[in-house]
Amino acid sequence: QTERSSNPIPTSVLMGAMLGSLARSVYAVCLLVNMLWTIALMNIVHLAPMSMAWKEGACLVLIQLGWRIAVLFAPWISIRGDDDYTEQWGLMLSLMAEYDAEDVREGKPRRPLFVLANHTSFFDTVLGVTKLPVQVLWRCRTYMADNLFKMPVLSTLCKSVGHFPVHFASDEDGVFKVDTKKMEPVEKRVDNHLQGGGWLCFFPEGQVNKSPENILPFRFGGMKKALEYDARIVQLVFRGNEQVWPRKCQVGGFPGRVRYSMRPIAPDGARAFVQMARAEGAKEEVDIPDHAVLAKRAQQLMQEQYEALAEDKQGALSKLHGKLQKDNKKD
Repeated sequence: QTERSSNPIPTSVLMGAMLGSLARSVYAVCLLVNMLWTIALMNIVHLAPMSMAWKEGACLVLIQLGWRIAVLFAPWISIRGDDDYTEQWGLMLSLMAEYDAEDVREGKPRRPLFVLANHTSFFDTVLGVTKLPVQVLWRCRTYMADNLFKMPVLSTLCKSVGHFPVHFASDEDGVFKVDTKKMEPVEKRVDNHLQGGGWLCFFPEGQVNKSPENILPFRFGGMKKALEYDARIVQLVFRGNEQVWPRKCQVGGFPGRVRYSMRPIAPDGARAFVQMARAEGAKEEVDIPDHAVLAKRAQQLMQEQYEALAEDKQGALSKLHGKLQKDNKKD
């Protein structure tokens, strides 16, 4: 008679799994409740006698409040920004105000701000909205896959805040070619937004990254738009979001540790950034277009910023910031 040996699951593992499931359930309920009352208020806002830009901005502030409450009631999610996160935004906003005033005096169109972020999870969107300064969020819009505009609850949110749908030519996974005919009116809306003083915030990787440790190559569409408008660029980078809201999960809320930071990479504009990059004389960049240079260099800087967050040491990001300032002073 053969004896069968059993390997019971340790009690600590079972308790951890139970607590994780409970935390996720609490977060899901809190997130849904906050989104529902937020959307109800959004519908009221859109009945008010205000301009569309004001309606959309007000709706963005409402969803920021709702998502902040959801995150606040999830203390098992450890979220910490870099020590100078607020300071960096303060400096960048001061620069933007100075640049806007200068452009107005000289009769030039105001150059927009582009906020680029890495993408590993839906929690990137939630955390990004909660952590952006209100004055930045108010002016920002983003691109979203058109299928998100068909989902219950989320579709109302997308339309209320004025985001732009991306129409893909194929539903095949991993195929990102857009339907150029359907995108024509969308791009006109984007241009009107930017020309009216609006800003853009988007994920330049163009998809959820399955391997967060390695930033994916940036798609060229956003880089071309940045050069067209000579946008000033900052990068908002998160680390650990995929633990809180795994890529294949419909809802997140798992216990996790998240870090984030913001760094300006092209405070003088995308064109000046590319000009300085070309001045270095890298052989592999000689025969490639400007948008490819911008994509390549911005990806490299985002990778460095992501890795600096892993060090979790005071001064790791400050060292990177010092390098960026030094690079920006080169002419």
